[in-house]
Formats: sequence, structure tokens, C-alpha cells
Amino acid sequence: MKIVILTYESYQSNLIIQQVLNNFHDQVVGIIQSENIIPGKSLLQSMLFIFKKTGLIFVVHKGLEIAISRIFGIVARLLRMHLAIPSLQQMAESHGIPLTGTKNVNQSASVEIIRNWKPDLIVSIHFNQLIKKKVIHLAPTGVINIHPALLPKNRGTFPYFWSLVNGDTETGSTVHWIDSKFDTGDIILQEKIKISESDTVTSLANRCARLGADLMVEAITLIQTGNPPRIPQDDTQATYFSWPTPEAARQLKRQKKYGSVLDLWRV
Repeated sequence: MKIVILTYESYQSNLIIQQVLNNFHDQVVGIIQSENIIPGKSLLQSMLFIFKKTGLIFVVHKGLEIAISRIFGIVARLLRMHLAIPSLQQMAESHGIPLTGTKNVNQSASVEIIRNWKPDLIVSIHFNQLIKKKVIHLAPTGVINIHPALLPKNRGTFPYFWSLVNGDTETGSTVHWIDSKFDTGDIILQEKIKISESDTVTSLANRCARLGADLMVEAITLIQTGNPPRIPQDDTQATYFSWPTPEAARQLKRQKKYGSVLDLWRV
């Protein structure tokens, strides 16, 4: 089975991709990387958008997360250390897999690239663009996605953030089929984890990613058997959250639920 991966690079997405490649590297024929923080916006426009939506606290935390991961990568290369989670480019190069960027996966150029790879299955791993029917139809088996929450609960962005804000006692990860909307497709696999008193945005994102990596490998294996589950989501139980609000960010800061710089470095 030929597999194409769609992703937006982050520590969590790379963790999941590494697990997929460890198990299916000979079947992955290409990787498409989103080049936009916010689809349709430049870097400056994206940063202004995020700042207006989320406020300074969230922007600083995400900025530290990105900066620390970049600095650690540079230090590791200079000291010739082995990275537990390599960069997307390093993984693609080590396995000889084509890697290309896109600002809009639904535009003709990206569609043509995917079509030429002739995928049987497309796998979305923290991809931040809406995948439309013209792309979905390129893979006879369909498109699957990993979402770090217990769908249909906590659809939308940064679900681990909202799990802490809303005082949830459990969360998890879900692998589901993609349809024409975000996070609404039939479920293949889902597993729960308990949220502890010591969990932070950093630790919970990491735990959901590690669980998601295992579930994604299991889901692809099920699909290869030819009889994967298709469990409809119960829309009456659905909740949806968008970008973190400044008020919610302040709440987590007061509760010390972001995680320290040391926590980020350790992850």
C-alpha cells in the first residue's frame, strides 16, 4: 500500500511521523509539508492574527516551544548528538522519501504531485489545512487523521489546552477518516488517558502525541487488513473550541498549567 503523509512540522507531529516511518517507511512514497502557520496568511499576518486571538501569554509560550526545539536541534548537530525525534527533513532524507512544501494542498500543483505519487492512503498528521474532496479522491482507500482528543469532544485547535481549561479528567487521541469538515469523520480507533493534577499543556500534548503515534500505526495496520472500523461520531455529544483566548491563557498561567521552560527543554 502506497502512503502519502500530509503534515505541519512540530515536535508532536514529528514524533508520530517517526513511528509511522519506523513501521511503514518502505510504503511511504511522499510527504507534503504545510508552509503556512495560518493558511492564506503570510508569516507576519499569521503572527498578528495569533496575537490578536490569543494574547501575549499564549504567543510567548508557543514561541519558547519553537525556539527551544530549534536551539536544541542546532546544539545537537554541533555536538553530533543523536536526536530522539529528528527533524522532518532528516527523516525524509534518511528514508529516501520525497518531501515538498505547500501553501495550499488543494491547489493544482500540489494535487498533481500527490496524483503522481499514486497513493492508496493519505495520512494527515497535525496538518493545518482543510483537505478538500479533490485531494481526498486521490487515494482510493481514503484519508485518515490523528486528533489529540476524544472525538466528538474537543473538536478544533489545541484540544489539550482546552481539556485543562475546562477541567476535564480524561482526554486521549482519535484516528478518524477525513470528510469535508474538520474533525467530523468516522472513527477508526480511540483511546483514553487520565489527566493528572501535575499535567500541563506541555506534558499533555506530549502524552497525546505518544498515544497518537501508537494508534496511527495500529490504524494503518487495520486498513491494510481490508476491514477497518468506521464508527460514526455522535454529533449530539460534540464540542468545538477554536484558538485559545487571552482569558483562558491567563487562567492556565494562574494555575501553573503551562509547564516551565525546563519542562519544554526536557520534552
